[in-house]
Amino acid sequence: MKRVQMIMLFIISFASLLISLKLFWNFGIFVDEYNLSPAIVNGGDFWLTMDWMRLLLLFVLSMITGFGIFKKETIEMERAKK
Repeated sequence: MKRVQMIMLFIISFASLLISLKLFWNFGIFVDEYNLSPAIVNGGDFWLTMDWMRLLLLFVLSMITGFGIFKKETIEMERAKK
């Protein structure tokens, strides 16, 4: 994948992670203020787990694309030396 595409993918995945974290934070505030359970607001334990999985997958995607940007750079530098 080209370096520019990898950077764009990182920016999009990181922005999605930040948006999801903010929404999850607001969700927690709402649940606390109205003395509700997160499972009740999400519609069950399954959907609460999916909410956590979304955060985890976005974090992993951001990490992989972030590391991929620098890994790609080192591979290209090694090729240039040869």
